Parts: sequence; structure tokens; C-alpha cells
Amino acid sequence: MTSATESKAAAPLRVLIVGGGAVVLEYQGPSAREAQRLGLLEVVGVVDRSEDRLARCRGLFPSASFCTDLADAPEADLALVATPAGSHATLAIDLLRRGCHLLVEKPICASAADAQAMQDAAERAGRILAVGHFRRFFPAIDSVRAMIASGVFGAVRRVVAEEGGMFRWPAASAAFFTRQEGGGGVTLDIGIHMLEVLVSWLGVPEVVDYADDAMGGVEINSAARLRWPGGAEGEIRLSWDVELANRYRVEFERASVTWRTGQATDLLIEIDGVPAPQLATSRRAHGSGPEYSIPQHGYLGAFTAQWKDVVEAIQHQREPRVTSRTAGAALSLVEEMYRRKRLMDMPWLEPDERVRALAWAEAA
Repeated sequence: MTSATESKAAAPLRVLIVGGGAVVLEYQGPSAREAQRLGLLEVVGVVDRSEDRLARCRGLFPSASFCTDLADAPEADLALVATPAGSHATLAIDLLRRGCHLLVEKPICASAADAQAMQDAAERAGRILAVGHFRRFFPAIDSVRAMIASGVFGAVRRVVAEEGGMFRWPAASAAFFTRQEGGGGVTLDIGIHMLEVLVSWLGVPEVVDYADDAMGGVEINSAARLRWPGGAEGEIRLSWDVELANRYRVEFERASVTWRTGQATDLLIEIDGVPAPQLATSRRAHGSGPEYSIPQHGYLGAFTAQWKDVVEAIQHQREPRVTSRTAGAALSLVEEMYRRKRLMDMPWLEPDERVRALAWAEAA
């Protein structure tokens, strides 16, 4: 016979979505709707200051409550914070006081100090604080982590990661492109994903060098060199306007592994220079032996898996896969990069343009 406690644990969690912008419309909303279909949660409310954004969200959750003020929102067990990064800490702490567990979109917030304040508040409230780095739910990312941890190919010697192309994020608000609300440019936007993955694979590196093209605004292009305590070197490059290789290459002592950005399951392993394409899949117990399940491909599958992980973490009182530790470490690295910033080499500038560019960069 099922106990009352078991019935309560199995009931869908009430979810409040705070923010109705692009990431909610494109990914978090559709994946929450899929998690709702699976019986994991029920979206009971959406909060956004914009009536237009709320109107666009109504099609996703027709039975939810919609309001422009958090004070008018219905009670919930779990809240998604999907607003500009500068507002995350204030909203998160307010929601924790209301008794909500949290899933906070990346970056966790605008500063490492705020990230620590959020974690402290979550611990005081006895609530879970998960961070929306959805790529950690790609089987390929998890497979690379396992290869590194196992030492099957020897130690990691070098990581080269490039990601970027023409910015095409739909419905991005003007706040996204300001340091005051968005917090930064491509390094904070794409780079925070990259750095969180690298931290989950190898731990926290030292920033050896960082350069970008910001001259008072947010950066469009950036590059950095990293070094891990074990001796591994890292080179990263990011762009909002140049089509880069869009791949992460991990060079071990005896092999190299390449993951292409956005590929949920595909990896390329080269042993002694011989390529061996691999398909990474999720594994689950089935009867007396293992069975390889068919993973959900792409971004929607990863976002849905993230919702499932957070719901199960709350129900079973365990940590979510992506915590504030790795997310906060990635944010600290971005802060260190911004502190060490030098103006990127731009040989196409005339000498007088270069002088003005340096002055603007230093003033910023």
C-alpha cells in the first residue's frame, strides 16, 4: 500500500517561472511543458514585467496564472529564475524566503559574491539551488568527463575550445547587451557555458591571459589562455560575429577527443591519429543486465532532462547535477578575465584608431 509520504513525493511539483524572455519561449518553456506531460511538474504561474512577453507565454501554459509582480504570484515548490543576470540574486533570495527550491538560468548571477550569497541563503532555507547549464545533460559531455576521470587515455595535456558565430538569439532584449543588466558580452554569455563544462571536467584553472574587443560596451570577441594545477594548458576563443570551429578538443597523452558544440551524443576519438567516431548514450539498468537507452537528442532533450534532475533532487533530497559550486567557479573565472582584460589585437585599426580604442578600453 502506498503511504501518504510516498504519494506526496510522487505528486507533480508546482513550478513558478520568473521571466518570459527568449530562453523561456525557446527552451525552458517547451521543456517544462514536456516535463509537465510526463507528470513531473505543473507550471502554476509565470511572472514578467512585460505584458507582451506574458502574452507570448500563455500559449505554453494556458492554465497557469500570469502576473507582472512577484508578490501576486501563486505559491510554488520550485521556481525558475530566467531574467537578466543582474536581477538573479535579489529574485533568488526573495523566492527562497517564500520557500521555493530554485533553478536559476545561467549565468547564476552577475558576480561571484552574489553567487555565494545565493548559496548561503539556499543553505539557510534548506532548499536546492540548481543552475541552468543544460549542456551538462548531453551524454557526450558526461562521456568526456568519465574519460578524463578514468585516466584511460592518460593525463590531459591541452584543451582547445572555440565557439562562436553570428549572433542570432531570437527575442533578446536590449538589457542583454548592457553591462548594467546583462553583466557582460560573449565571455559571460557563451563563455560561461564553456568554462562551467571545463571546470566540471578538470577543476578550476588559472587565468594566464585574457583579451577582448570591448571599448566601453560589451565584448563581441574574446580569447584566453588557461592552466590547470596538473599542468594541462587551455586555449579558448569566443565570438558573436565570427564563425569559429565550434569544437572542444581534449588532447590526452595517448589520444584526443573532440566534441562539436551542440552535439548531444557525438564524439570523435583519435588514437595514434586514427579517428574513431563514437556515439555516447545514456545507460540505465534493465533486468539483470545493462541496456543502452536511446537518448533524447538536442537542446530540448537536455533541458527536459535538467527539469527531471531538479525535480528528482528535490524529491530525494540530493544535490542536482549542476550546483552553484561549478557555476560559481565559472563566474569567478569570468570575473578574473574581466579584471585581467587587455584590448585584443586588431591589426586592421589605423594607428590613431588604435590609440582611441585603447583609451576607451582603459576608461571602461
